[in-house]
Amino acid sequence: MITLGAYALAPDNLAHWLCLDADDSDQWEQLIKLASKLAGQAITSYLEPSRRGGHLWLFTSPLPGAIIRQFGQELLRSYDLPKMELYPKQDVLKTGPGSLVRLPFGIHRKTGRRYSFIKPNGEPLALTIREQVALLAHPSRISQTFIDEVVAQIPSTPLPEAPIFAKIQATEGERLSDRIKNSISVYDFVSRYVTLDQRGKGLCPFHDDRVQSFQVNLQENYWSCYAGCGGGSILDFAMKWRDKHGQDASFTATLKDLAEQLF
Repeated sequence: MITLGAYALAPDNLAHWLCLDADDSDQWEQLIKLASKLAGQAITSYLEPSRRGGHLWLFTSPLPGAIIRQFGQELLRSYDLPKMELYPKQDVLKTGPGSLVRLPFGIHRKTGRRYSFIKPNGEPLALTIREQVALLAHPSRISQTFIDEVVAQIPSTPLPEAPIFAKIQATEGERLSDRIKNSISVYDFVSRYVTLDQRGKGLCPFHDDRVQSFQVNLQENYWSCYAGCGGGSILDFAMKWRDKHGQDASFTATLKDLAEQLF
């Protein structure tokens, strides 16, 4: 007997669905309550029971893994479900295809049963498996408006004090690239080109971004795009910016331009 599964993140780090995993009957009851509360807000979710617990599936338009995880984590936080397992488990793929979720409608290896979807009141989602498959082939997707509303509720963290970078005079043997990186924080530099919020998030300037998939890590002092546009230091940002605007994006040309800007 073969068990089929699906990876939550595509190779481009986008996800089309979110899955909450209940490991026992208590967590399953919590998922049923969550599905009922979401239904009260006209948000459709899909309950799939299993041997001991079950899954709650929420479908979306394609979203960066980091965004859909923020949405899921805030749902769990706001409904006091901190121990519930969440898929996708990664913001971006680094090694391998990520975490696998067992697909619905298969025969459970231990019980020999096929579990079908139910409504929050316990009734079947549809009378037959064939009808349920037809419904799940074209699921109701959560609106971007609702996702944005949930993500906006994430508690703000205090903005760390920006590092103070002194202007450094050249010393013998010191590389110009190191002087440039030490002269200004990534947040301060990128803010000249991208509007960033207090968490360092903004719309990526390197693709048609509508969900703030760009972020500067304030603690580690680097930028990244969750949609796959790359990341790194101010040098990496400047080279990519110059390339996008038809300028010489070579390391040497970018280094020279930054030196003229910063020193």
